[in-house]
Amino acid sequence: MLEKVLQNNMCAGCGLCESAFGSDKLKVEMNEEGFFRPNLTQNLTTEETEAFLKFCPGTTVKKEILPTPNYDGIWGEIYSSYIGASSDEKIRSEASSGGGISTILVYLLEKKIVDAVIHVGASSEDPFMNIVKLSTTKEQVVSNANSRYSPSAPLKNINEIVENLDFNSYAFVGKPCDVAALRQYSEINPVVKEKVKYMISFFCAGVPSIKATKDTVEALAVDPNEVKKVDYRKEGWPGFFRVIDKKDRKYKLTYALTWMRLLGPRVQFRCKVCPDGIGHFSDIVCADGWDNFDNKGFPTFKNSPGKSLIISRTLKGEELLQDAISDDYLLKLNEIKDIRLIDKMQPGQMYKKQYHLVRRVALFLKTRHILKTNKEFYLTATFTKGPMAQLKNFIGTFKRIKKA
Repeated sequence: MLEKVLQNNMCAGCGLCESAFGSDKLKVEMNEEGFFRPNLTQNLTTEETEAFLKFCPGTTVKKEILPTPNYDGIWGEIYSSYIGASSDEKIRSEASSGGGISTILVYLLEKKIVDAVIHVGASSEDPFMNIVKLSTTKEQVVSNANSRYSPSAPLKNINEIVENLDFNSYAFVGKPCDVAALRQYSEINPVVKEKVKYMISFFCAGVPSIKATKDTVEALAVDPNEVKKVDYRKEGWPGFFRVIDKKDRKYKLTYALTWMRLLGPRVQFRCKVCPDGIGHFSDIVCADGWDNFDNKGFPTFKNSPGKSLIISRTLKGEELLQDAISDDYLLKLNEIKDIRLIDKMQPGQMYKKQYHLVRRVALFLKTRHILKTNKEFYLTATFTKGPMAQLKNFIGTFKRIKKA
């Protein structure tokens, strides 16, 4: 099954299989296309294959749908939702979109609710690479507070981390597919379930190849070998793609140009048929709280003080969110009472929901690959688009799928 996931381009690159089965059986490394993928050196046992089928987000993204006060057929389980921002101006300016996630992490650490935070940040050795970070202080969290639009494998050493006797509790931050994998894995690994107290995510539009970042750098007429630092969103909200070379010269491109034209079109295939780009498995999920739109209703991406869309999905996530607001860590700028406002703020995620079903059908017909997921994630959105639009998307997806 692992080989089938790879052949059908359904690997998300989370890295969990290496941690679950050991690096003597497989190692997750960067491949020639610029994505993290496992290299299998020994066959998995029957028991390991059964476990793999339960947690790999290339085969299963399925959960129990629990009742919540504001459940929505498109945006999922919601206890409460706000447009908010960090009350700390440094965090708000350093983060990608208002600092919602970073502030919650700082709150968890400073209130001693968790001992450490597991998240991703830029490598100090290679400015293009992402690595797993373990943060125990506000300063460490803030130093990694920004989007990283390139591959990461935050779960490749998760067992080693949680088995560390120096820490008894963690918060984990990752892409929705990472959180789905970890949440599903926690059902078969009691140590993970006990020690990872909170799982936090963000709306994700997909993972571009690391080659896309290097090509973007070259488009700025900068030699990738001379790069000291790469920031995907700095100097405002949504900010700029920014490169600093070894002579401390800065080069910038707008967020709209960088994501819409250079990075977004080069996401891995798994992301194009993703059933969950909005963190259904998270306790809390954050996103850009866009509030400026053009005459077609699409976000303009004009620079302004950052704002986060913050959604609590579980009871403990709701309690954490309300505590962070009450203790003045988070600014509650506006409560979202009409959930349809999220449709307007996040049209890309809405689009993925609307066409997920036909994309899954195309995937099955071309490869016979079955991705187990909840119909609740996409069924309501499917019926907001007409049959001709669905057929056109189906045909386009079918043509792009490489037959295994």
